[in-house]
Amino acid sequence: MKIRYDFVTNSSSTSFVIISDGEFNFKDFIDAVGINYDSQFIDVYQGLFNAFVDDMEPARDYYNKHFSGRFSSFEEFIEQQLWKSGKEVLPKILEAEKKGKNVYIGELSSDTNDIECFFCTDEFIIESDKLYVDAQENGW
Repeated sequence: MKIRYDFVTNSSSTSFVIISDGEFNFKDFIDAVGINYDSQFIDVYQGLFNAFVDDMEPARDYYNKHFSGRFSSFEEFIEQQLWKSGKEVLPKILEAEKKGKNVYIGELSSDTNDIECFFCTDEFIIESDKLYVDAQENGW
């Protein structure tokens, strides 16, 4: 048996879905989070916003690119793979698509920066009239 004595790490990820009335933008995001622009935490949420933007893809493109061979349909993928609350999220996604809203899927990772790693270690929902972010599928 070999025992490793130096630094060992495990990585983690949190999948997310974003539903936006229009373009996913910082103003709508900060309004949904509910902090002021002069908050001491604005940089933290700017970092989270950037992490979303860096990894998000249109939902059906994401499915087709990464999972279409593993699931019989987009709907099955949503219900069974990504979210613990998949049965609750799927109707929201389908309704948003009918209304012409933008639906994105992506992943936060603990292998990037401190801010993304921090948010990757928990599950959360951010919701407003213009924006819905579901990051409940945590893979720790």
